[in-house]
Amino acid sequence: MQSVVRSPAEARVWRSHTELSAQAGKAFQELLPYCVPGVQEWTCHDEGGPVVTFVPGHGMPAEEIEDRLSEALRRALLTPTRPPRILYDRPAVPASGASEAADVRTTGQGLIVLGPVMARLAGAVDEYARRTAAELGAAEYGVPHLVSWETIERAGYARTFPQHLTACSVVQGDLGALDRFAAAEGRDARSTELTTAPVTLSPTVCMHLFAAHADRALPEPVLATARQACARHELIQEGATRLWSFNMREIIYLGHQSGARDLCRDVMARLIAFTEELGLPATISSASDPFFTVERDALTGYQSRLDLKQELRGRMRDGREVAVTSVNIHNEHFGDSFAITMDGRAISSACVGYGLERWGLWLYDHVGEDPAQWPAVLRDLAGL
Repeated sequence: MQSVVRSPAEARVWRSHTELSAQAGKAFQELLPYCVPGVQEWTCHDEGGPVVTFVPGHGMPAEEIEDRLSEALRRALLTPTRPPRILYDRPAVPASGASEAADVRTTGQGLIVLGPVMARLAGAVDEYARRTAAELGAAEYGVPHLVSWETIERAGYARTFPQHLTACSVVQGDLGALDRFAAAEGRDARSTELTTAPVTLSPTVCMHLFAAHADRALPEPVLATARQACARHELIQEGATRLWSFNMREIIYLGHQSGARDLCRDVMARLIAFTEELGLPATISSASDPFFTVERDALTGYQSRLDLKQELRGRMRDGREVAVTSVNIHNEHFGDSFAITMDGRAISSACVGYGLERWGLWLYDHVGEDPAQWPAVLRDLAGL
């Protein structure tokens, strides 16, 4: 149940009297920015249910914003109520002293440059993931940071994660357009000479492997690893853990269902051992992806019911948790959509993704900038 109240300062107050679970509350907060386009300012707090106060702008009518908030609430309430399944939990040790400022520089929305220490930590984690992949028998692949729209469509990404896509544009292919683009001043003036490109920035690494093996019968399973820059747009990208552009190392399996599950089990065991060796607070639990569209109920329910996704979440010194690695089983989804078969049937697949910037931030928060104080395993991975 929702109600709307006008406040004296032209603000609108949308109020729900439905108390949300922790999972549903998180889902509503994720959906909220997509309900208030053009709004000058807005806030959200809880009073036995979400309360959103906003000042309408000159775009969408306030009534339509309120309808969207009600729809966001409806979708949030469809979030599975089963609590996450905890696979591993290493509690935090009380921290002494203040955290050191991270060695990063922000250069734009969701864009950061890692300084030397952060880059070395991120590189150490990449080396750990690369060694893990090699020990499991994975071959190293090189993949681009752009992906074709055809691949995006075949993967189903436009249907499931439209909020993350970053479409690309290029200057129109005629000499006059080149001259006008060069002579114009500023983004808005130049944008009139742009046309949509047949690619987007790649939101994942694994998608390239499915495209590379599309419309083929595999003679044997494929186990691959690759590192590349990825891009996932979010309306609110604050701080260095919510990045538009980031680097990810993935391990990808294409083959039998048993092989996909074996990969995930083996990687999970190695992650637990690595976290123990680092001595850092973390948890591994079941998770679900941020499905925002009208298909949210079916997609989230399917993923949760079959326990297809687990995350390693590092605990920061201030209590926040940051997802640094995800372990994902796709069943036959990509085998079907990319027409990849083995032994006469669609392949099953799985992938493991290591977010290198997030790993670097988590490590830096605990081990600091002096390599002499880092755990031995980390110094070895960093080549020290």
